[in-house]
Amino acid sequence: MPEPKTSRPFQERFLDGYDRSQLREEVQKVKPKRFGSLRKKYATWALGGALALGGIGIPMKVGNLMKTSESSARQQPPQPTPTQPVTNQIAGDLQTAKQIAAQVAGGVQGAVKTVPDTAVAAPAAIAQTVAQAPQKVADVAENVKENFFAKQIPFGSIIYSEAKKNQLPPELVAAVVNTESKFVPTARSGAGAVGLMQLVPRTGRWLGARDLTNPSQNIMAGAKYLKYLTDRFNGDQQKAIAAYNAGEGNVRRFGGVPPFRETRNYVQRVRSFQHDLGDRLQSHVAELGGPTPGL
Repeated sequence: MPEPKTSRPFQERFLDGYDRSQLREEVQKVKPKRFGSLRKKYATWALGGALALGGIGIPMKVGNLMKTSESSARQQPPQPTPTQPVTNQIAGDLQTAKQIAAQVAGGVQGAVKTVPDTAVAAPAAIAQTVAQAPQKVADVAENVKENFFAKQIPFGSIIYSEAKKNQLPPELVAAVVNTESKFVPTARSGAGAVGLMQLVPRTGRWLGARDLTNPSQNIMAGAKYLKYLTDRFNGDQQKAIAAYNAGEGNVRRFGGVPPFRETRNYVQRVRSFQHDLGDRLQSHVAELGGPTPGL
């Protein structure tokens, strides 16, 4: 009878005289070392990924898993030697694990780098927003004032525009127009003054106005003249208003508003209309619920 043969090494050894206890010992010597090294590789890469994420509990679980796996490997009965396809699959899994660990580490490093940059940029952005807030409030207030003049004051758009060009309060320019002509563009005085701001032709030509009955030209020239007087008296509106009526020389001679009844009444009427217009503007803003513009 021919001797039986098999492709399994442990069966060949058994047939050659190995008993089962010796065979088990041989298998146990080989098996844990092969699979134990694979488990340690898996555990090492898992530990690296966990550390990259900053976790503490995950590495502890991985350590326990290593101990449990090694203990289970000692208690399990011998298994057949894995075939080549299984080894290839394990190698592919290991490569995938490496790639995942590298991606995790790169993502964590990018996040760690981005967080300080964001922390540094945030205060600057907040400071910039706070610094811009007053200007935004002022812009809103000016828009409200411009709309008020356009709708509530005769020739208000022209008055507002020319006042801003000459850095004058629009309320002041409107008050002078009201006191001089009551907003009548064709008004004329016995002294030859013409138009809304009652300029004589010589002064009008000096300031660039050819037709003083034209509201745009008249207010343009009158606002320039009022600006000139304000600068001559270092921003003193009281003296500038008096000079508009009585002349610059008289204001300088008396060191302020001249003691002329007409001039004193004139200054009082201009100031009264200016303050009344400011009160109307504040009421308008209050109705809209916006910021109060400066007068």
